[in-house]
Amino acid sequence: MFLTFIPLSLMGCGDLLYLSKLGWHQSSISFHSVPVQEVLKKKELGHEAKDRIQFIQEVKRYGEERLGLRKTNSYSSYFEVKGPVLYIVTASEKDRLQLYRWNFPITGKVTYKGFFTREDILKEKRSLETKGYDTFVQQAAAYSTLGWLKDPIFSSMLQRDESTLANLILHEMTHATIYFKGQTDLNEQIATFVGNQGAIDFLTEKYGKGSEEVAEAIHGQEDDLVFSRWVDQACQTLSDFYAKEASRDEKLRGREGLFHRFKEDFKGMMVSFKTESYKNFEKVDINNAVLLAYRRYIHRLERFQILYEQLGRDTRKVVDHWKAIQVSGGKGGRRSTLKNPEPTNRESE
Repeated sequence: MFLTFIPLSLMGCGDLLYLSKLGWHQSSISFHSVPVQEVLKKKELGHEAKDRIQFIQEVKRYGEERLGLRKTNSYSSYFEVKGPVLYIVTASEKDRLQLYRWNFPITGKVTYKGFFTREDILKEKRSLETKGYDTFVQQAAAYSTLGWLKDPIFSSMLQRDESTLANLILHEMTHATIYFKGQTDLNEQIATFVGNQGAIDFLTEKYGKGSEEVAEAIHGQEDDLVFSRWVDQACQTLSDFYAKEASRDEKLRGREGLFHRFKEDFKGMMVSFKTESYKNFEKVDINNAVLLAYRRYIHRLERFQILYEQLGRDTRKVVDHWKAIQVSGGKGGRRSTLKNPEPTNRESE
């Protein structure tokens, strides 16, 4: 995911307070971050943690040199974090699959909002629910400031296995490289594909095609594709239901039966997953915001796989493809092989 920092002179009063808090927390993180070279010299940091830090440097170099991702000074410092790195909230209307959007001058409309404290995220959640929206709060393992600032290595990252860590780093690096204003879902889907496939490519080069690390990365990508098809079907079923001639109250009552059915369907397909990426979804109380929050990252991922195949199974060419569209302003010029490839103003149906 990406976190927005905008000149305060561009903001209204409410946004000014939000950006001020965000800026204060980010400034604190930057101030207390320690250069990686110093961290690696500390005796109290275990060998496994140091290996993970060096592994991140390898992934970063690979992303920059082999995948054409933007060169930045991110991941050159280390920050000890207690608890989640960031909280994000997603909101949707209750009687249709329409995401709530927050509007910022530089990044455009975005479909989630990040907070550093649990208190602030719960306050935002309550405010949205008072206005009649479905909400969903998630915890983020990392974020990108889109290259504006030096993103640190958070201590919680070091607890991840190499497959998910490589994926995470390449995902965030993609945000710093490719960004379409006002197109949160597209940005996240591009980053998901590059993170998935880039991790497979990197680990294949590092450990070999038949290694456990590569197998784990491939299984993660396969699970995303399985869940992508499931959540897309669930959203289509809901869209068809909401499109029926019925009162709002009837739709709100009727959707509960669909949510229950979705939960049972998901339980039945859990045997299809090869990793634990979606193990916690069973515990989530489904609503519109939940489904759209998950779909944001993986909507029709097979389209990106088709593009990858058409570009000779070359991840760098996929990155270059989106970079070219970004440079052209997302219209005219080079045409993507995806259906409806260029950014649009519509993020959900």
